[in-house]
Parts: sequence; structure tokens; C-alpha cells
Amino acid sequence: MDTALSNRNGLGLESAPRPAEGPCTAADIREMIGKFGAWLERAGYAAYDPYDLSGTRYGKWTRRLYYDRHALGALMAGQIVLLEIVCPGARALFVKKNRYATAEGQLVLAFLNLHQPALRVQGDWLAKARDLAEHLLQSSIGGYAGHCWGYPFDWQHANGLMPKNTPHITATPYCFEAFLGLFDATGDERYLEVARSTARFVHKNLRDTQDGPNAAASSYTPNDNSKVVNASAYRAWVMFEAAARFGVEQYAATAWNNLRFILQRQREDGAWMYAIDDPKQAFIDNFHTCFVLKNLYKINRRLANPEVAQAIRRGYAYYRRELFDGEGWPKTFALEPRRPIVRLEMYNIAEGITLGSLLADDMAEALPVALGLAALTRRRFQVREGYFLTRIYRGGIPHKLPFIRWPQAQMFYAMTNLLKVMVK
Repeated sequence: MDTALSNRNGLGLESAPRPAEGPCTAADIREMIGKFGAWLERAGYAAYDPYDLSGTRYGKWTRRLYYDRHALGALMAGQIVLLEIVCPGARALFVKKNRYATAEGQLVLAFLNLHQPALRVQGDWLAKARDLAEHLLQSSIGGYAGHCWGYPFDWQHANGLMPKNTPHITATPYCFEAFLGLFDATGDERYLEVARSTARFVHKNLRDTQDGPNAAASSYTPNDNSKVVNASAYRAWVMFEAAARFGVEQYAATAWNNLRFILQRQREDGAWMYAIDDPKQAFIDNFHTCFVLKNLYKINRRLANPEVAQAIRRGYAYYRRELFDGEGWPKTFALEPRRPIVRLEMYNIAEGITLGSLLADDMAEALPVALGLAALTRRRFQVREGYFLTRIYRGGIPHKLPFIRWPQAQMFYAMTNLLKVMVK
């Protein structure tokens, strides 16, 4: 069905964010995809990153002081934030462009979506996916039980330093899914072996921390014992998928432990804290909520478990109720760790579109929300060159420097996910 979708299954757009100003057609989405694809062809895959300045010596020192609540840390962080707002391109004086596995995994998935003839988007998308996958394979981090990926910069977070090229669970699953997708599209066993190898890393090198009856939180990296909920959701999905694909019972056992942690830690109102038992990370935000929900949905496509389905319904209800403001704009936080200076974060929009596309067949309001967010993006946030704004600060100041990892790859992937639903 290739229509405006203003009334799919008898549903209008009344539950979509009000700023969208009307429906978004499949032709509109194709136009957005084409403009972005042309820009990506010109720009290439190397880019700056919103956290690359934080990986410098000055940035790591700043964040360490800031997390320790030192007054100097707040002052130094303010300088970095001011530079980001006033002149984000000035980072070229301090850092170089780089390539990011998280983004490239999602770009491969987007290319594979576009390879489907039903989407009617011209281009040799499978060749692009295969070429990019070769670079992903070369950028895999050695020294572990299997293929794995991380960030190419040092990351000073609330509980310590994650050195560059530390593999982690929010990058690796996109690469795992990309190689599975390439195997499904081509039948090339080499891609399946990469995915099999990645599953070994996810199972053997990430840690489990017990948390309640028959439940365990997954670590973020091989070096921590954190209880980050979205990390456990990513790992549970990889393990369930790998168990089904490769017939390894231990994978399913690990996945169930991580899944029970997520289900048991859902609050009565339907939300999940970003992390458990960690006051420094006691917040509820938009795109991490989307991460949890989309992984639960992908898990339940295999399990068809009523308890998981109910958790998704409750979580999505919270997301719609508490993570959009009174005007229908996505909010960054429902429970804030600090007052945000960002009015609208494009990452939230991208993940909202993907989430709505996934849930479209099971929740009546999900597709209208995704369509509304896509229309909002088309009318206001895709620039003439073809890429998308990064964010809008309070006061209406736009951030126009394109970061591939945040959220260019995510938005492109989201639009291809939405188009798949629209042409069913």
C-alpha cells in the first residue's frame, strides 16, 4: 500500500505530535532518503562526533571534575558547551574526523532496507552495504572471543573512563544485525560466521550481575559491572537471536536472565531508569527508553510472550505520556539529571520513528506518531544539503554540524524503516 497513509486501518493522525502539520507520504520519505543519500555520497563516512571533544585530555579532565561535582568542572564544561553552541566546527582545531561502527552498522541496515524492490528507491544498495561491511569487519576490535565494536575515542562517563576501542553492547548489536542481514540478503556464509563470532563475544566477554530472582544485568563493556537497562536489552536481543539462529542453549539462558532483569525493573508507571542502583545515572530519557522498547519488541517477535507484550504496552504508554511535551514535541528527559539546554534532540525523533515503525502492526497509535515525527523532520529539520540538523537549543538556536553517529545514520535508518511499513 503506497499512499499518504493519512488513515491507515481507519486511523488518522490525531495522536501524532501536533507540530507535524499533516501526514507524510511515501513519496515524501523517498525524497528525504534520496537527498540524504546524495549528501552521504559527497560527505563520506568520516565525521566529527558530539563527544569527540570530551575525549581530549582537557575534555576527560573536565568531565571527571564535573561528575565529581567540582565547581571548576562545571565552569570548564560550560566552556565546551558554549563552543558547541556558538561554533561547533571549531572542534577541527582539536580533533580529527573519524568513523563509527555504531553508525556504519545502522547504515548497512538502511542500505539493506533500500535493497528491497518494494521500496522503489533507485541505487545499488546491496553493493553499498557489502562495501561498508568490509570496513566494519576491518574495524572489529581484537583480543576477545569474537568480533566486537566500540568507540574510537576515550569516553569519560559517570563511573570512570572507557578507553577508545573498548567494545560495548550498544555498538556491537547493530553490527551483528547488519551481518545477519547481509547473510539473509546474499546467502554468503562468511557473513553468518561474522555474526556467529559476534555472538560469542556478547556471551563470553560481557559480565552478568545478579539482580533479583533468576535475573541478571548485563555489563556495558567487558570491564564493568553496571546495571544499565538498555545495555541488558541489547544483549538479551542478541542472545535470543543467536540462540535461534545457531541453536546454542547457553545463549537462551543468558538472554532470559537479562530479560527478567528488565521486566522486574520496570516501574509501576511503565518506565525504566537508565541504570539501577546508581544515583549518578538515575534518570529517564527519551531515546534510551526507545532502545529498551525496540529491543523488547524484537525479542518478542520470537518469544510471543504475554508478559513481554504487556511490558511493551506499559512502556510505550509511558513514553507517549511523559516523553512528549504539551505541544507534542519529544522531550529529552522525563526524570532529569540536570536542566537540559536542548529544546529538541533529533536522536529522539529518529528513535521515535524507528520505534513507531516496529510497533505499527500491534499498537494503533504507533504509526501515526512515527508519521508525525517524519513530517516534522521533513518540513523543518532536513537542510538543503540533504543531512539533518543535530538539535535545536533553547531559544531556537540550531546545531547544523552533521555528526554521522548522532543522529544522521539513525535518522536515515529510521526513514527506511518507516518506508518499509508504508509500502506494505
